[in-house]
Amino acid sequence: MKKHLAFISALLLLSCTSIFGQAPQSFKYQTKAKDASGNNIVNRSVSFRMSIVQGNVSGPVVYKETDTATTNQFGLATLDIGKGAVIKGSMSAINWSNGPYFIKIEFDPNGGSNFALMGISEMLSVPYALYSQSTGAVYSKTPGQGMILSSPNGNCWQITVSNTGVITAIAITCP
Repeated sequence: MKKHLAFISALLLLSCTSIFGQAPQSFKYQTKAKDASGNNIVNRSVSFRMSIVQGNVSGPVVYKETDTATTNQFGLATLDIGKGAVIKGSMSAINWSNGPYFIKIEFDPNGGSNFALMGISEMLSVPYALYSQSTGAVYSKTPGQGMILSSPNGNCWQITVSNTGVITAIAITCP
């Protein structure tokens, strides 16, 4: 019985280590939902189609998903891109080192699938941190002072997160 308990304990420990050692394959996206007249859409379900495009704004789509969100009293919608209904690709298959990448957002204010283009813009910094799971070095700092990441070209960046979730990256001299 003790052997079985020890084996199960070791298996659980290894499982937890594997789970916590992987970067989440998603990132946050927030936007104000507005109707055609520019009024906030409050406390309603709205839908989005998000695409990650490689190279330039008209490049190939490497990932696409749809998702819905319920807006708050201010019309704010919050999504986890990478956790919606996948149409094409997978977040874990994106080679972030082959950028640049752009995010294309389409929107249906009625919560359906009649999407209109909201915009497309280049993705910067934070999603590229997903690439750090395959290369570079990480140096931890004192709690509250963030961490230091080295990029493949040898540059170092100090990454900090405020108590409100604001992420800041500052170029520094590598330790």
